[in-house]
Amino acid sequence: MSDELDLNSAETHATLKLAREKGERLLAGLLAEQASIEANPGKLSPEQLEQGRHAMERAIAAARRMLANLDDAQRIASLETN
Repeated sequence: MSDELDLNSAETHATLKLAREKGERLLAGLLAEQASIEANPGKLSPEQLEQGRHAMERAIAAARRMLANLDDAQRIASLETN
């Protein structure tokens, strides 16, 4: 079995589409959680709140990078198909 991805296969396109959909749900969930915490931070100390904000910002940035990479992969796969 080859480790190479067959960019022309329907399975590859379906996998990329599914990954994109899951990535969008992940990003939406992170953004909703961020808004919820900002609206009601609970009994966190200022230091804990700042650490949490920083961690959430990093997670959101990573999710956005992942989506951009999946978009690139979909474009490449579409070019290979045509």
